[in-house]
Amino acid sequence: MKRIILSVQLLMFMLMPAVSQRSLTLKECYDSLSVNTPSASEKEYLSTISSLKERNLGVSYLPTVDLNGSYIYNSDVVDMSQMLGGISSVMPSIAIPEVPHDQYRATIDVNQLIWDGGITRNAKQAEQVALELNLQQNEADIYKLREQVNNYYFTILLTEKQTEVTRLILTEIESRIANARSAVDNGVLLKVNLNVLLAEKLKTEQTLTDLSLRHEALLSVLSMLTGSGTLEGAVLSLPDTGFSFDTIIQNPEIKLFDLRTKQLEAGKDLLLSQRMPKAFGMATIGYGNPPGSNFLSGKADSYYSVGIGFKWNIFDWHKNKNEREILTVQQMQIESRRVAAEDALQRALRLKKAEIESLEKASLTDQQLIKIRTDISSSATSQFENGTITATEYLTELNAEKQARINAEVHRISLSRSCIDYMNITGKEIE
Repeated sequence: MKRIILSVQLLMFMLMPAVSQRSLTLKECYDSLSVNTPSASEKEYLSTISSLKERNLGVSYLPTVDLNGSYIYNSDVVDMSQMLGGISSVMPSIAIPEVPHDQYRATIDVNQLIWDGGITRNAKQAEQVALELNLQQNEADIYKLREQVNNYYFTILLTEKQTEVTRLILTEIESRIANARSAVDNGVLLKVNLNVLLAEKLKTEQTLTDLSLRHEALLSVLSMLTGSGTLEGAVLSLPDTGFSFDTIIQNPEIKLFDLRTKQLEAGKDLLLSQRMPKAFGMATIGYGNPPGSNFLSGKADSYYSVGIGFKWNIFDWHKNKNEREILTVQQMQIESRRVAAEDALQRALRLKKAEIESLEKASLTDQQLIKIRTDISSSATSQFENGTITATEYLTELNAEKQARINAEVHRISLSRSCIDYMNITGKEIE
């Protein structure tokens, strides 16, 4: 059996293409995912949106300029002759002005905020926290995709190992078929045994075809998910985790709770600033009839007015206070959810730790089991060639050896996968 394995490995080496194959690690898949996934482009959009919002907040301290115009016709106006009729009789030279029935004006109004109680400053801080939260949410969304990458990556590794073992078994079966043909031709072996071997060969070739198609599809999907380009012929390596059990959880989803609490705190500061007094300046330049407040003027003219003012809502029936208390309660709610999330992750870590320990123990006995199964199948080979057992009995032992080898690879790959899962739960990056 050892000679057969050595011959197959030598043949595969000779048939390998001269071109160098592309190597691919799980860390490279993660890095490619974080750059090429469609969600990664959202970071730029989020930053642009936040920058525009801050720019809009910044214009609060710039003056506002409004152009206004109006035309009004009044059916009734003040009759100055009735009010000042006595003066006209005493002093005939004094003309009593008439208030016009129509009024028109065009003005440019300028308003300048002097002090807004800190609303703009706190609104900018709140927007910065909102950006941090959105970016962290985007990172958490991308982080979740690692689970899909793991599924495809480790399934590819397992498929490759299953293919290797199956090819070795196929080579062994073909060797037995060659010997069986000679034995049947010489009349020392029933043809039914040869047919059993031929049927097993076809079955094994079908398995190899299925594994090849599955391997190709998995590589294609992994390439699409990570944006790594074509992975045809790529050699995937089993991750070296440098693993240690660490229960400190710092993954992106947990960090979201801190930022949500920070966002609510910024909201409280913004609400508090809304209760502060506000000061502003104002100016109006216009042209009209009557000009400004000179209602007794009989002709249109230009005018202006300037002034300052302030506004302070001294009592809002505790509306602002209640809104801040709502945010405080929401902070408590977020903290409660954070604790619940951390507890759930700790439970997941305990289960994953038990799974890792179980796979480690299974891996310790895999090589012993393979050795025993190899000895048994080697003995069955001799018995079959000597005609003491049938082809079916021989294949039963050969398939048992095959399954032992596949189980060993399943345990080895699953152990690496479980370690990676444990690290992803805690938020620890692989090297």
